[in-house]
Amino acid sequence: MSLNIAPVYGKQFIRYAETWEAATDNQDGDIGVVEIPEFAVVAYATYAGANKVCTPGDLTSFTGPIAGVNQSYIPTALAQPYTARQASVATSGSLIVEVSADAVAAFTLNGRLSVGPNGKALPTANGGVNVTLDGTTPLIREVVEIGGRTIVIASFA
Repeated sequence: MSLNIAPVYGKQFIRYAETWEAATDNQDGDIGVVEIPEFAVVAYATYAGANKVCTPGDLTSFTGPIAGVNQSYIPTALAQPYTARQASVATSGSLIVEVSADAVAAFTLNGRLSVGPNGKALPTANGGVNVTLDGTTPLIREVVEIGGRTIVIASFA
């Protein structure tokens, strides 16, 4: 299987990435519903076992710690039960995070990265939660619209 893992639009610079496995079920116990978009922040899914990730909305409570930014789309296990659930999660560099369709307020350049339940960038004024990665704070460096997609470029230590 080929993964869609590469710099996009010449804007992303991945310094380091790790391989994780996408959880199948959410923390509430709903079976096969975890779907992870590409360029979305993922959280630790410790409820599902070691080395597993999910979107923040799959947790019963999300307070901000993340594993990194997922680099390829992972469908639900219900939709594609035989698809590999391998996630390439970028943890440092200048990384792309797609902006949520719910984003109405503007992002603050050099401000903290905040995300919504689907792991996409969402200003705190719209209900986003500030994230941290290994005790550091990812900062928004640029907001770009390319090809109909709005993305933020955030620096991850």
